[in-house]
Amino acid sequence: MPALVIAVNPVPIIASVTLLSTPHGKRNALYFIATVVLLMLAIGSAIIFIVGQSSSSSTSSGGSAVTLAFGIIFLAVAAQQWRTKPEEGKDPGWMKALDKAGLVAGVVLGVSLTNYALLTNGVEKIVKSGLSSSVQLSALVVFTLIATSTIILPLLIFLVRPVWARKVLGGFRDWLMKHNRVILIVVFGLMGLLFTIQGVTALLK
Repeated sequence: MPALVIAVNPVPIIASVTLLSTPHGKRNALYFIATVVLLMLAIGSAIIFIVGQSSSSSTSSGGSAVTLAFGIIFLAVAAQQWRTKPEEGKDPGWMKALDKAGLVAGVVLGVSLTNYALLTNGVEKIVKSGLSSSVQLSALVVFTLIATSTIILPLLIFLVRPVWARKVLGGFRDWLMKHNRVILIVVFGLMGLLFTIQGVTALLK
């Protein structure tokens, strides 16, 4: 579930598509994607080995508290998006900066747009499965591939059919920009409710 929510977050998808339209777009998008993937694998591996060595009771209570905290944060993000009234026909500031992106921007975007909260929650679920470390690491790789599939796909399309991709991905970017606020409200609102309920239920046990 967390991997799918990461995948449908419109902001990284918009970033990936927009980077492809910049000078040296394939290279910039590749650096962005590589940064996200490597960060998720590195942080996920650290969580597997650190949490896996902790006592089950402390890990359980600590994980429940973290889940509850994430739920509250997600609800706050949804509420903030609800109250924010976007200016019609005007791209947000980060989009303008993205249009002038270079190689460094791809790396910075990767660090900035990695969803650490959902990554942590997803990896904790993998750890709680009780499987061997090697199986957990394999599950982390699958989790990462699912979570990053929607930012990798635009690059693959661009590599196979660049002319067609510029037209289609441009239209897709415009659609995401138009509905960005609604998508974020729905995604963070639902995840906020789910995480809050899970956290409170686990802490009351």
